[in-house]
Amino acid sequence: MIKDRFVETKVRNFYYLLAYAFNDEKIEFKENEKLGSESMENIYDLFSIVLYIRLKELLQEGMYNEYIELTDDFPYVKGSIDIINTVRNNILKTKNKIICNYEEYSENNYINQIIKTTIHHLLHCDIIKNNRVRLRQIYYTFENINYIKDIKHINWKSIQFNKLNNKYEVIIKICRFVLNELIMNNENNENKFSKIDDNQAYHTLFEKFIRNYLKIYFSKHFIGNNLYIKSKKMSWDIDEQEDSTYIPKMHTDISISKGSKTKIIDAKFYSHILNEKGFNGQKAITICSNNWYQLFSYMINEKWIMERTNNKPEISGMLIYASTGEDFEKFKTKIHGMNMEIYTIDFRKKFGKEGKDDNNNETIVGQMSKLAKKIYEDIK
Repeated sequence: MIKDRFVETKVRNFYYLLAYAFNDEKIEFKENEKLGSESMENIYDLFSIVLYIRLKELLQEGMYNEYIELTDDFPYVKGSIDIINTVRNNILKTKNKIICNYEEYSENNYINQIIKTTIHHLLHCDIIKNNRVRLRQIYYTFENINYIKDIKHINWKSIQFNKLNNKYEVIIKICRFVLNELIMNNENNENKFSKIDDNQAYHTLFEKFIRNYLKIYFSKHFIGNNLYIKSKKMSWDIDEQEDSTYIPKMHTDISISKGSKTKIIDAKFYSHILNEKGFNGQKAITICSNNWYQLFSYMINEKWIMERTNNKPEISGMLIYASTGEDFEKFKTKIHGMNMEIYTIDFRKKFGKEGKDDNNNETIVGQMSKLAKKIYEDIK
């Protein structure tokens, strides 16, 4: 179980993981924040802790307010008159009032409503008592904020960040992840949290962390080298006229390319890297076969497609695992002329600081720096 690893992995590391996963470079810790001693048993606890820490800091500056558009009837003009609805509802004759559209500086805005809704759902999840108590304290401060019942229709694109509210950007990204990824069971027309697979949830975050960390590192250290890094939706090399309706989609975690070279990366955050079950139940210590086959299928398909426009494409692949402390660090082989390798990042180590710990293998920063340099050497 993933939660078994929480005993030996500090919450601070997962906090940084979230920071990179959601492109938040503003994370700073106060000296008295004992994140290493925090307790969590699952993904819900992690988000509860992160939201509590970030919101507690922001709410010390006061509840976020912004101008919101409202409509109401008044015996006088407020803002602008809504002539059409005033006439349509015959309100001037019956109530001696007019309908007006106006703006009001209010804490009951969309950002706060989304935060309250997210906290509400987390409080209905299986989180430990201490996290529940602290999250409930934050929830009470949103007493005058409306709750969003229909979370499936939240208009995320309507939220615009600026100098006044950019401190809330990472919180809204986390809320979106919680509400979109960790929910969605619609029973009796109510939004309820479904039982989630911690492996899959942490895999998604780990993938985002690896991709965004590499993006940031490459942009800082390898400027002007035309490296392209993204999550790529791939096409099958299907023969003409053939139906592809029922063929599964291919979507890489990370694709890094430069000219004729492409490296495809799959990031995995599982409880165990190795398994002891081989073919037909025989005993054999191997990597998860599904991970290996998936990466190879991506690579071979990319090679076939690139050969149409390039005589000698160079395709390589890498599985990156968050280390569980198993006696395994890395592995490399060549199949059909393509390099395939396995790399691990030990998340039990302290995170470290960029610049200061780039060469320190006892930190996650040092390991990631080493990984980025290796990838660059492979593909430059």
